[in-house]
Amino acid sequence: MKAGEVLADFQFLGNRVAKFTLETRLVEEKAQGRLDFDFDYEIRSMEEGEERFFAVLALMVNVRASKGRNLVFKLSLDMEALFAGSRERFSKDQFVQILELNGLITLLHLCRAYVITVTAQSGINPPVRLPMINVLKLREKKS
Repeated sequence: MKAGEVLADFQFLGNRVAKFTLETRLVEEKAQGRLDFDFDYEIRSMEEGEERFFAVLALMVNVRASKGRNLVFKLSLDMEALFAGSRERFSKDQFVQILELNGLITLLHLCRAYVITVTAQSGINPPVRLPMINVLKLREKKS
């Protein structure tokens, strides 16, 4: 089947890392630490073109690793992605709903891959794997 026949009315157009920090501390002994995760998101901009809506959605991820009272590392990632949706197919409210569901899921996958790669290359062993999160609950808590 040709792509044009099955393209979705909601599209991911690209992403960028808007901000990233990783602070590590030297830890003498090997031991399992505790990881704490924090997630948030925001729609940073939204425009209405003649045929499509455009929106920049950002996902913010913070990770802290500690062993006892000692901070082992902290990581902060702010990733943005541009999405588009058909004005013919969606109202503005529908587009925002789809953006907050499908867009967040897309960003979570991108952030997960980025964090695994960067932490592995930074000597964090095992590399940090972001947990699966319930996007519906994240949206609900945001409201």
